[in-house]
Amino acid sequence: MSALEKAKSRAARDYRHYLHTFTEEFEDEVERKRVQFSESSERMGRPPLSLKDHQEKARIRWDESWAEYVKQCERDGVEPESPKHLGRFKAKDKAGRRGHDRVLYLLKYIRQQQRKANDAEQVPDEEYEKALRQTRGRTPMPKTQKVQHYREKAEKAKQEVLEIVANLPRSEQLYYKIYDLKVDRRQTRMCINKPDNSQAVALGLSAEQALHKIKELDAQINALEAERAEALRKEKRKKKQSRKKMTPNEASEKPREVIQTAFDVAAGQNVEPDQDELEDLQRRTERLDELLKEARVKQLRKKIEEQERALRELGIDPDQVVNG
Repeated sequence: MSALEKAKSRAARDYRHYLHTFTEEFEDEVERKRVQFSESSERMGRPPLSLKDHQEKARIRWDESWAEYVKQCERDGVEPESPKHLGRFKAKDKAGRRGHDRVLYLLKYIRQQQRKANDAEQVPDEEYEKALRQTRGRTPMPKTQKVQHYREKAEKAKQEVLEIVANLPRSEQLYYKIYDLKVDRRQTRMCINKPDNSQAVALGLSAEQALHKIKELDAQINALEAERAEALRKEKRKKKQSRKKMTPNEASEKPREVIQTAFDVAAGQNVEPDQDELEDLQRRTERLDELLKEARVKQLRKKIEEQERALRELGIDPDQVVNG
């Protein structure tokens, strides 16, 4: 990640947190902690911050990260984005590294087994036979069998990786390719930074050869990252097109259509409709209408909060606007 992307990501994260401090959810959480502390018999530790203190602290952090982002934009010769657009940057990204990932585990396992096979193969036959005779306990495998054993384990793991990756989107497939190349790049760099390391010795590359290979790997990684970014855009566009949102009116009409269809089918077959089932559907329809009203109220409240937040950012008190 470039310095500009880091500054932009930090500013976007701090801006979202600053806005979050004005939400009812955050206010309820602060109040819950205050009540919990005040009702505690021991009252250990420092008392929780007030809502205004949280907001001021978040504002200061946002001001600092915004100033750093603007400075970095000036260094790179680009125009800084507005806070409104900046807040959407990586809004859905999760912080930190990925959780447990079977593919990443298998890729590491494959490298380990391949390394073990190469290490066993490089041991001279005489030395290996001597070690066999001096070993206590269970008799070790012969050298050729041991090498074959490790390679079979690596091959089995490769097949599992291929089966998992085959069912993933293109962006995920490219992610694992990039990850594997970055690991290869890191190991190659050890030939320069830590030439005495066992893995660096096993690679057998000089500093010049390692630099040349790193340049090749960088070119491959950059190309794949560009391809992955394009794949992510296409997948996002496709997801938006396939996801058709149902309007409140459509959602409200759905149960009524079911009731009408039940009457039509019963009439066509000269069968008396099941009254209990129709009453149940009617109750569901009424309940759905109630939920839709509640959803509209919440949506309206949220819109009002956003407008009040925008006024506060401009230094305008929303209460003064309402009261004239």
